[in-house]
Amino acid sequence: MHRRVAEWLAEGSLNDMRQASSLAHHAHASGDIELATRAMIEAGRFCLRIFANQEAQQYAQRGLALVDDLTGCRRVCLALELHDLLYIAAPLADWEAGAGEVVALAEQALEHGALAHARLGYQLASHIRWAHGQWSDAHEQSLQAERATRCGEGREQVIAMAETARCLAMLERDLHQAAELLSQARELAIQYNIGHPAIPLAQGLLSLHEDRFDQAESYFKEARTLCKAMGDKLGEFQAEETLLLMDFERDAYAAARDRCAQLRELGKRLRDGSEAPYAAAAEALCHYALEEDPDPFGVALVTLRHADARHRLAVLLLQAARLDLARMRAGSARQRAAEALEHARVLERRSEQLLAHALLAECARRLGDTADWHHHAQAAEALAREPVAGWARRRWQTLLAQPAAEDEA
Repeated sequence: MHRRVAEWLAEGSLNDMRQASSLAHHAHASGDIELATRAMIEAGRFCLRIFANQEAQQYAQRGLALVDDLTGCRRVCLALELHDLLYIAAPLADWEAGAGEVVALAEQALEHGALAHARLGYQLASHIRWAHGQWSDAHEQSLQAERATRCGEGREQVIAMAETARCLAMLERDLHQAAELLSQARELAIQYNIGHPAIPLAQGLLSLHEDRFDQAESYFKEARTLCKAMGDKLGEFQAEETLLLMDFERDAYAAARDRCAQLRELGKRLRDGSEAPYAAAAEALCHYALEEDPDPFGVALVTLRHADARHRLAVLLLQAARLDLARMRAGSARQRAAEALEHARVLERRSEQLLAHALLAECARRLGDTADWHHHAQAAEALAREPVAGWARRRWQTLLAQPAAEDEA
């Protein structure tokens, strides 16, 4: 009887927590380990859609406790789906071990010929490493995700190519290859009538890199809509935070403040990661820009620093340093830009390094530090000759054209 009830519940869409709990209960009571594991996955995914992250985490952990009793390809594929669920629900206690375990499962999936799950594993490992600043490893595992499905076809091939293009664009690595992969993904998506948010996300990132803000904005809004429709809350947040960066670069702080309110609400309902601290710090930055009060931003940065989010921290520090300079606070700008430079170097982010050096050169010029000005000006000029984001190069050129200012204390 338990099996029949579980199978009946699994046939339809879950509509509330009671149904999710019933599915998990009856599937587990049936004694069928595979059915029970799949039920934990479905119940967990439903919980994610309604932002019940703690419950989703519990279902994922229950599923992982069951999956070891399975063997072969079934065990590997279900374990990968459970790890994906667990990562979305909550930050990993030991992210390095988690990434290593996922890569090992992806290798096993590849050996079994389960290309879609191999792609999922490599892509998940790439996201984990990217979130923790291991960008070189994230780069390699994203490429491996695309390689894993190269001999596949249809939806999985489209997703793999689009996700790899997105990752390369985020990392500012091999952008020519990213554009080629994206072009192929778009052609196949049209051919198979497939829609996936990774495509407009990658298009938006490449357009942003080329300093085509209007086009990028359109792609990110499309991606945000697709993510929302698919229940991809992390993807929705990432699309929104890139739109926020564009607001900052346009000096549209009132619009940015409105967007921060949306990010804050979304961040509060996501897993306990860096999203909520980032949204709070970004909102405090808008307060600084609009109300001339930098103190709340300084307080919000403390929490963001503890969230292990170097890239998000560097982005906000650079924007704050730019505001400091506009308000004749060169000393504060210097401190913020120096910290941002440290993070950008660890992440090997050339665009943020260029901005940091450019800001530090301008700070040194205003403070009368000729040696420091020379050092940072030369470093910025060298970086500007490399592949960096067009908007970052434009910002560097704007700083170069700054009129001479009186020395600031």
